[in-house]
Amino acid sequence: MRVDFLSKTEGRSRLLLVFNGWSVPVPSAAESFSVPGYDIAVVSDYRQFVLPEISGYKEVVVLAWSLGVHAAEIALQDTRLPLTLTIAVNGTPCPVSDTEGIPREVFRLTAERLTEQSLMKFRRRMWAADMERGPRPIAELRSELLDFPSEPVPFRWDYAVISSDDKIFPPENQRRAWLGRAEIIELQGAHLPDFHSILERLLINKECVITRFTRGRATYQAEASVQNRVLDHLLELWLKHRSKQPGGRVLEIGAGAGEFAELYSPKIKPEELILWDIAPDSDAVVAADGEADLRLVDSASLRAIVAASTVQWFNSVAAFLLQVARVLEPGGLAVLSSFGPQTFKELTQCGVVPLPYLSEDSLRRIIPADMEILELHSGKIIKVFDTPMDALRHCRDTGVNARPSAVSVREIERLWPRRDDGRVSLTFEPIYLILRKK
Repeated sequence: MRVDFLSKTEGRSRLLLVFNGWSVPVPSAAESFSVPGYDIAVVSDYRQFVLPEISGYKEVVVLAWSLGVHAAEIALQDTRLPLTLTIAVNGTPCPVSDTEGIPREVFRLTAERLTEQSLMKFRRRMWAADMERGPRPIAELRSELLDFPSEPVPFRWDYAVISSDDKIFPPENQRRAWLGRAEIIELQGAHLPDFHSILERLLINKECVITRFTRGRATYQAEASVQNRVLDHLLELWLKHRSKQPGGRVLEIGAGAGEFAELYSPKIKPEELILWDIAPDSDAVVAADGEADLRLVDSASLRAIVAASTVQWFNSVAAFLLQVARVLEPGGLAVLSSFGPQTFKELTQCGVVPLPYLSEDSLRRIIPADMEILELHSGKIIKVFDTPMDALRHCRDTGVNARPSAVSVREIERLWPRRDDGRVSLTFEPIYLILRKK
């Protein structure tokens, strides 16, 4: 395997690792492929599956396309890289399959009869004819296909993106392959998709999160009525299921200025309380990226992990829950709340790209086997404002929509659906989750 860095900044702690499709040349930095806050490296050449050493990152996001999906699985199945978000695009874990991949006869004939002319036809079918041919000879590309393995290997994928007009991996085969294995997202388009739009939808710009939550510090408490209602109910659930033995070490992620800790500490009575936040608002709170830094916590060392209205800002809730299961002691609790896909549905109707909110069913699917579900349910909270601008100010003053948007404020004002009384609503769908380590 070959790894080429398209961008690399000294001291940067996050990496986007892209596994290319077959026969596509490595992109160059001149193609302006960039993601704020992340170095970018591209993997190619699947004649063997040993990934060159990559180190120095506390978070690695994987985006794999076409045959790169299975190549990523093979290369990363035993990796020590700190993987969070994993996105498979127009590929499957069984790339050569009549039911879950490229039909076997099609794959065989493509490899055996490969010429410059047939390669160009293939590139037209995947809408990549305008891309550079690249320097690799036909004989090398042919042998790469003929020797490409197709047996499934264990690997965790967060999302499977399927293009509706994929002429390489039949969409119906992709649907069968991914059902129950990953969150499926279907998009209009061909085999070669718009990677920027996929990343805009699924990848969290954590630098933007820090900036907007920091900006909202002064106004958060006055505006956070929804979040306070969520805290009250989450604490009620926690007290219902807490251990009869007080004490232990408690870690709260997304602690802000420690408001929730002030509520639960007198009742839970932790022996040691650790507070983290990516944009801390108190000297008692440590600056930490919860989903990445949790990997540094010792196994079976915590009585409870708390994250209220926080995990929706993580790149991979599934990867986070695996770490939660690791660091909790037997009988320890995960006390979590997130938001579901109905959250900010009004903004979505205005064309704003929403966070990749997970539903109750999606959360249930990714809960580790060694965690017992004590509570998993959702609610609905609707705030009413006089105008769309008032609703947007609320979002700004709490930081709750802390991601960039290409839709103008004027367009949002025009498109925001009105109530019968002329005012506007803003919907929240809180999801509450209490888990116990078996």
